[in-house]
Amino acid sequence: MKNVVKIFIRDIKNIFTNWAASVVVIALMIIPSLYSLTNIEASWDPYDNTKGVEVAVINEDKGTAYKDQDINLGKELVDKLKDNDKLGWVFVDKQTAEEGLINEKYYATIEIPEDFSEDVVTITKKDLIKPKLIYTVNEKKNVIASKITDAGVETVKTELDQNIVKNISGIMFRLCDEIGVDIQNNRPQLRNIMDSVYKLDDNMPELEQMLDEAINGTISASDLIDKTNELIPTAADTIDETTEFLNNTQNVLDENQEDLQKESPKIKEDLIEAENALDTTNVEFKNIDEKIMPEVEKKTLLQALDTVKATKTSVDDAKTKLKDIKKAIDKLSEIEVPKLSIPAGLQDSEEISKIQESLDKQREALKNAQDALNEESREISKVIDRFDAIDDNLDKLIDRINGDLDKLNNGGNPIDTQNLTDTIKVLDDVHALISNITDSYDSEIAPTINKGFDSMREILDDGLNLSAQGKKTLPDVQEMLNTFRNTADLSNDELKKLKEKFPDIKNNVHELAERLKKIDNEDDINELLDMITNDWNTQSDFLSSPVEIQDNRLFPWPNYGSTVTPFYTVLCLWIGGYILSVLIETEVQPLEDKKELKNYEKYFGRLSLFIFIGIGQALVASLGALLLLHSYAVHPIMFVLYCIFISIVFNCIIYTSVSLLGYGGIVIGVVLLVIQVAGTGGNFPIEVNPVGFQELFPFLPFTYAISGVRQIMAGIVYAILFKDSIILGLFMIGSIIIGVLFKKSINEKRINIVKKLKDSSIMNG
Repeated sequence: MKNVVKIFIRDIKNIFTNWAASVVVIALMIIPSLYSLTNIEASWDPYDNTKGVEVAVINEDKGTAYKDQDINLGKELVDKLKDNDKLGWVFVDKQTAEEGLINEKYYATIEIPEDFSEDVVTITKKDLIKPKLIYTVNEKKNVIASKITDAGVETVKTELDQNIVKNISGIMFRLCDEIGVDIQNNRPQLRNIMDSVYKLDDNMPELEQMLDEAINGTISASDLIDKTNELIPTAADTIDETTEFLNNTQNVLDENQEDLQKESPKIKEDLIEAENALDTTNVEFKNIDEKIMPEVEKKTLLQALDTVKATKTSVDDAKTKLKDIKKAIDKLSEIEVPKLSIPAGLQDSEEISKIQESLDKQREALKNAQDALNEESREISKVIDRFDAIDDNLDKLIDRINGDLDKLNNGGNPIDTQNLTDTIKVLDDVHALISNITDSYDSEIAPTINKGFDSMREILDDGLNLSAQGKKTLPDVQEMLNTFRNTADLSNDELKKLKEKFPDIKNNVHELAERLKKIDNEDDINELLDMITNDWNTQSDFLSSPVEIQDNRLFPWPNYGSTVTPFYTVLCLWIGGYILSVLIETEVQPLEDKKELKNYEKYFGRLSLFIFIGIGQALVASLGALLLLHSYAVHPIMFVLYCIFISIVFNCIIYTSVSLLGYGGIVIGVVLLVIQVAGTGGNFPIEVNPVGFQELFPFLPFTYAISGVRQIMAGIVYAILFKDSIILGLFMIGSIIIGVLFKKSINEKRINIVKKLKDSSIMNG
């Protein structure tokens, strides 16, 4: 390798001692960067500088009216565009716009026809007419500009869509709001009417029975009315007593179930904590043997003692919580269920009789629920007994450890196989007891407790519903009595005529009640009224743009120029290597001692010069992007170093090609340049390229060079960066191996080809 160094030093001296060579080398370092820096600067922010792209807007919309409201979407659009600086909007008449488009004054035109608003309003009619905007673009003027104006027109379309929805839905919501306010104002009257129908439907069977009794003479209508009037207050008092008892019981239930929900998870947490602590202690004891030092043994025993005491605390906490739950259950089961009854005189009424029957069933159900709670209390007592057993074993374990510590403190040796085995057995027993409770807690213990509370709650809810229904029935009975009081003076024939018509009356009332019940959902009515009486401006705004996009950017670029920096920087480094291969001779002259140079010495000697100049190119390109253009880079130093690495790789590839093949290698460098610019997804996703380029993509150095620079500039994913770097390294190593192994043989064969080309008098070799 000594001759390689000599060749490199000689080349450097020749450059710095020859001003012309120095100028050329400096130019070779700078010129490639001019390509990248000018392109990056030109591409810095093209999509935010579109104000100069003039688009003519022609508004011929005459507007229309809908539901007493004027609508002119064309004018609204023009007003919006005047505040929009995405494009250079120009508002002109139709003739001026057409002439300007043909003469390339404008890039495009947008025409709003005179019937645009009129067509929009057809959305509320049966025959829809889709409104149209007329967009005309001059693609000859600039193909990229036409794409920009396309995007601008799409923005206009979106703006119009939102305005259309906002205007039409705004009118509809305003009308709904007016209807909703009317309904809201008359709601009490509507409620009274509906309730009256329900009451009448419920009392029809009893009314029919009393009508039959009046016809048969079984009971005087007046006597029945007077008798029932006397007893109604007594029935009401009975129902009130029942409701009060149920409410009090439910309050106790709520309070205790809330405590249960808080304490139940803590019980299991205490058990798991105790179990984990015992696992640690078990491991510590199993690590003790007779050879252990007394100081270490004492430390282990003290740690075990602390752990066991902590375990006992956790177990005691769990036991206390469980006892509190048992106390709550006992409190519920000890509540005395009163025996409530409605006076027998009032039970002649079918409705009142049903209420008494339900009260009896309710009392029986409550007694059964209390019996179930007593059974659960006994089950919890069994679990508490298991906790007591754990406590006893933990006390034994603490006594054993304290005894061992006393022996150690008195200079004895407590460790023997039997003693250790006995201690570990106690530990295992305690662990098994705790594990058994922990494993069954979720599947048996907690569900058992909850089941009792849930059963009690279900019975109480049923009872409260029944009491409410009974309370509601009493006014209906009173209303029925008033009806009969009015009919008390009717003759028997008139009562019979009423009886004949009664089935039809009954069916009609029932049918009306059923229909009302289908629509009588208080929550649904409230929700509907809330919806249609909201701020209609807000609702129409929402409908015009119901979805808001939350824009999250991963590895964001602050500007477009920074996004193209990786592509143009990598491209300029390849161009730099290519220019070197054209201007710098790859063949090496003998050293001063005239000794024959080996092929690998020639190869590495001149490659060193290529790499030296390539490093200069990489420094100018990367530092120029950072310091002159202020390209964004998360890791600027790594960016500079990685550009140097890429330059070395590219120079190895290009130099090897030219060193072996001469002008043929230069041609290969150009071909690779063209293919890589098109086939590596530099400025466009590779997926949009033709299939052939997509297949070449994994085999091109640009692919991994651009990807690696992007990682360093925007944010590193190390797996991707390592992969890119390794593959670039393989390209470099592969080129060097080919150059060293085949330089001699290929150069010898190339001599004849070069001679033939030169004989043509028109070609170099």
